[in-house]
Amino acid sequence: MDMNGGNKVKYNSLAALAAAGLLLSVGGASAADLGGDCCADLEERVAELEATTARKGNRKVSLTITGWVSEGIMWWDDGTESNVYVAHDSTDLASNVSFTGTANINSDVEAGYQINIFFDHANALFQTQDNDNANFGVNLQRAFWWLKSNTLGKVSIGMQSAAADNATILTDFTGTLFQHNTVTFEGTSMALTPEGGTRSGANNVGFLIGRPNGTLGALLNCNTYRQGIANDCLGDRTNSVRYDTPTFAGFSASASWGEDDRYEGTVRYAGEGGGFKYAFATSYGEVNGDNDALGSRTDFLGNPIDAGYFQIGGTIKHLASALWFHGHYGTQDTDNAVISPGDGEAYYLKAGWSPKLNSLGTTHFIGEFRQNLDTYGASYQVGSGDLCGAYGVNGGGIGAACGAAAAATDVDAVGSEVTSFGLGLVQEIDAASMNLWIKYRHFESEIDFRNTATGARGTQDFQDIDLVFAGAHIFF
Repeated sequence: MDMNGGNKVKYNSLAALAAAGLLLSVGGASAADLGGDCCADLEERVAELEATTARKGNRKVSLTITGWVSEGIMWWDDGTESNVYVAHDSTDLASNVSFTGTANINSDVEAGYQINIFFDHANALFQTQDNDNANFGVNLQRAFWWLKSNTLGKVSIGMQSAAADNATILTDFTGTLFQHNTVTFEGTSMALTPEGGTRSGANNVGFLIGRPNGTLGALLNCNTYRQGIANDCLGDRTNSVRYDTPTFAGFSASASWGEDDRYEGTVRYAGEGGGFKYAFATSYGEVNGDNDALGSRTDFLGNPIDAGYFQIGGTIKHLASALWFHGHYGTQDTDNAVISPGDGEAYYLKAGWSPKLNSLGTTHFIGEFRQNLDTYGASYQVGSGDLCGAYGVNGGGIGAACGAAAAATDVDAVGSEVTSFGLGLVQEIDAASMNLWIKYRHFESEIDFRNTATGARGTQDFQDIDLVFAGAHIFF
């Protein structure tokens, strides 16, 4: 997700602060101490500071620092156990700092750059019943440069969001995107407990590299490049070349190419009229190839993936009443001859009311519904044995089926469903560029399985997972 906000702090303002410090330091001296050319000396020192602070050797390119700090407390209950963790919402929404700058080449063209670093120490996306840390440290999210023409558009090269990244998510202008969006950023690595059985041991990163082991995320998988979370299947940063058009009558478009090989395109529209504000987007991306450090563009047998993802969504707000609605639909398809799961589908609906009830800032009341159909992990199929590896000894119908099978590889998945609903409250504090929030989410899940040798089928329900997550974002 490519988001930055809040008040901007320019490095060149440090020169002014430093100059103020110099003024204070000389304030205690007498005029006789300073001599007749005191002001000339001070001006010379201020000029030196301005020339060397944060832009030494290059006074033509600006440098702006932005970012936010995001921390919270999460209570969870998986039907068997409950606990409370300190957490933040995924790498994409973790505390971070971004360095951005531009330089005008002429009246039409500018050059620019961005470097984005995240601090990932208690990631709710990866926390499990047995791991409250999920600490991935400091990581680089973006590093790219661009050339932008007001008439011709923008070309950027480097590690960045590709054209379809967050295409529909970023149509959400309601002020609640950070707290409530289409992606399941928390609870995803929690192990599922089969009804009538016991909880499995979960691999808290397995769902991201295509070999899920009994997690909720195993049913919220992206087969497009074997990495990601359903509803955001083209949501990572890639080494890519991207082109963005100028905006024409509210319309804009983006296209990108990423390494070996990933192609994406997005069309957007935003406008206001008739008492409403609105924004919409649709995109399609395709991934094929096998050149990836994690092997995430191959299936679990090492075969290159050939997959695509389509999404469409938008937001509409009635300005007078402050009522709004946001929706998303996405579907993925996998064309690989060896691994061909069904076309997973995802729906997300969010509605709310955003009045200004107090002097602090806008208050947001949110309700949401999410459903993912057949977005189970690719390695739960095609005779891998992973499904029985996750649930074969845990009882329930799926455990019995695995126990009765001649081999673990005989049992695979043929369908899945995850349904979630939630409520939330966000209070903006304008004076501090801050918001306080609390949200509740409830997950229900099931998987359809079969014995490929006998043709016998069944459905396994899992115990529900409930989360209450409260925290704050402060922007700078």
